Amino acid sequence: MITSLENKTVKQLCKLHLKKYREDSFLLLEEDLILAAKEKRYLKKLVYTGELPFEFEDVLEVSQEVLDKIADKQGLSYIGVSKLVAEKDDYGNRIVILDRLQDPLNIGRIMEAAQLFGFDSLILSKDCAEIYNEKCLANCKAGIYELRICHKDLSEEVLRLKDKGYYVAATGLSDDTKDMREVKPQEKMAFILGNEGSGVDKKLMEISDCTMKIDMRNIDSLNVGMAASIIMYEFRSGR
Repeated sequence: MITSLENKTVKQLCKLHLKKYREDSFLLLEEDLILAAKEKRYLKKLVYTGELPFEFEDVLEVSQEVLDKIADKQGLSYIGVSKLVAEKDDYGNRIVILDRLQDPLNIGRIMEAAQLFGFDSLILSKDCAEIYNEKCLANCKAGIYELRICHKDLSEEVLRLKDKGYYVAATGLSDDTKDMREVKPQEKMAFILGNEGSGVDKKLMEISDCTMKIDMRNIDSLNVGMAASIIMYEFRSGR
C-alpha cells in the first residue's frame, strides 16, 4: 500500500488534472465512467483504498489520504486511469457537430443527451474545449466511450458529410432560417451547434443545407446544451 504523498507514481497521477500532462491518459472519478472504461477496454489502472471494488489486472492500493490527494476530492474509495479514446469517423445516421464550444460542462451534457436520444456520433472543431476536462467527464455519463468522437476541420467535414448524403442543419439566424418543426426528418442528419457567445460560424451556416431555430416564448436564447437536447429529442433516432 502506498501511504506517502511524495511517492513518484502518486505525483504522476496528480498531474493528470492538468491538460498538458494528459498525453495518453486521463483520470476517471465517476463510478459509471470507470465501469464503462473497463467494459470498453480503456481502463489502464484502478487506484483504490480499502476493499478492492472489482478484479482488475493493474491495481494500486493507496491510503485514503493519498486517494483524496490524487482525486483532489474527498470520500471516494476508488478511481481509474483511462487511455484516451480512439478517434472514430465511421459515423452513424445521427451526428451532432460542435463549433468552438468553450464550456466543457456544455460538451458533457450534450454527450449525455446524444447517447440518450440515439445520436451515435460527435464531431468537434479542433478549438472546442477538451473532452477530458473533469467538468465534461462529470456530466457526460458513459457518452465518452459510447459515442463515435472525432475532431475535424468543420468546413471540410460538412462538405464531406453532404457528399455522403447527410442533411446538415446549422442552428442560427439567416435570411431563410426555418423553424425546427419545418425541417423534415431524414435518414442521415447532422446538426451544428455553435459557440456559447457567437453561435455557429457564418461559413458553416452558408454551406449547410439549412439554418434552423427553436421556436421560443418570452426568451431570446437558450443555453447550447439545452438547445442541443431539444434538437436531438426532436430528431432522435427511430422517431
